[in-house]
Amino acid sequence: MPLADFQTLVDALVRDADRGDVLTPADRDDAIASAVAQYSHAQPRNVVVDLTSPGGARIDVPAGFTADSRLVSIEYPVGRLPASELPLSEVRFYAQPSGRQIELPVVLDAGELLRVTYTGAQLVDAVDDTVPRHHRQAVASLAASFLCLQLASYYATEGEPTIAADTVDYKTKSDRFRALAKDYAAAFTRVVGDTPSDRAQGASVTVQLERPDALGNGRMFHPTRNWPR
Repeated sequence: MPLADFQTLVDALVRDADRGDVLTPADRDDAIASAVAQYSHAQPRNVVVDLTSPGGARIDVPAGFTADSRLVSIEYPVGRLPASELPLSEVRFYAQPSGRQIELPVVLDAGELLRVTYTGAQLVDAVDDTVPRHHRQAVASLAASFLCLQLASYYATEGEPTIAADTVDYKTKSDRFRALAKDYAAAFTRVVGDTPSDRAQGASVTVQLERPDALGNGRMFHPTRNWPR
């Protein structure tokens, strides 16, 4: 289901008689791209690549490895059964002017292979579509919500109707598209869930520990219930 199919889904969700005068096909494609990017943040795909070591303990990061990517596993040596993986807790990133490298806990000979699995963005273009089938409608709904927000903004601020009836009509359309945008965004969240940045952070609390002195008595600066009276 490449880009053309997502375009069809989004067109079916955003049906406005005036849409052709407000939104362009480029606007729709931008909305799809934004929806895929947000989906990628919530549900990145695993990318597997084989890298050839130049020798030593460092190797360049894969070409598709971005600032949002994270390492999932590094198999070395490749091909063992069961698979042999390097402990990620001992893997580091090394920054240099030409880019980042992966610093390994082992020294490799030139030509040795590593199988690296990392997270990457989902792909939706004219040929590729990596969004799972059960999430495609949700991604299309998120793209439709972006377009509905644009239509709501247009009817709320851009139009300059000349008669009162048109003014009421524009306000009604703005409210309608804003409500649709909310519904479509909620449809995405119901299926995919919140993106990591939207999820609530765990609460923290600081506890004052009561520690007795060497004799087992309470300390003068912080008396306890066992302090002699």
